[in-house]
Amino acid sequence: MRHSGGRSGAISLRDATGTVHRDRRWWLLCAGYGLVATTGIGLPLAAGFVMESLDNSRRGYPTPLPPWSDPTTRYLTGFFALLIDFAFFGLPIIVGGMLTFCASIALALSGAGGQPSLGAALAWAAVAAGVVLVMFLAGAAPAGRLRFAHEGRIEDGLSGEVLRWTTGPHGRAPFLRARLSSLPAYLPAAALAAGTLALARRTFPGQAAVIAAGLWVTIAALVYAHLVVVQLYVAAEKEVQRRELGM
Repeated sequence: MRHSGGRSGAISLRDATGTVHRDRRWWLLCAGYGLVATTGIGLPLAAGFVMESLDNSRRGYPTPLPPWSDPTTRYLTGFFALLIDFAFFGLPIIVGGMLTFCASIALALSGAGGQPSLGAALAWAAVAAGVVLVMFLAGAAPAGRLRFAHEGRIEDGLSGEVLRWTTGPHGRAPFLRARLSSLPAYLPAAALAAGTLALARRTFPGQAAVIAAGLWVTIAALVYAHLVVVQLYVAAEKEVQRRELGM
């Protein structure tokens, strides 16, 4: 996956969604990959579809969206993309949660108890939340996917260089702008998830089918959001490259 040509400079959320919508099959592709991802085992296939869109966009061909093809390569690429997401987002949450839990247990067993124990546990939780927030605002996971797309080496997407790239003098502003611009893209999925959760708390005929449908459209909305995010981060990468060249 080698970089070539394309636009440079930041783009708006409207521009990003317009690029995705330029392919009139966008809703069908999102629905199809959302359905595949709902099974769990098909999640890497959906992630691979988004990665292929990212690679095409970096080459200057954001549309049409990738067709249904080469599922084996797409599945493997998607698996590595999910591994990058886990390393930069899921892993800090898990480690922070474990440290908070262990600190609470250790302080309770030591006899400290009471407010000091609670305060220490909350401090660990705050540190963990801070790390996750920094990773999120820096766009470490999407940027890691960009680094992975350069040459197709997973080690490039997982290295500490990703954080230095996104938080450095050239990358800080473009990647932060891309992250903040991307937030509204997740609102449809968040609303659908909230509605599905509300339905899950009730009992009515056909509830299981309705919840399954709600899960499907929620994941389809996430696939769509990721396609939009791809456009924002590809544009951010081009802006960083322009800044590095002093243009």
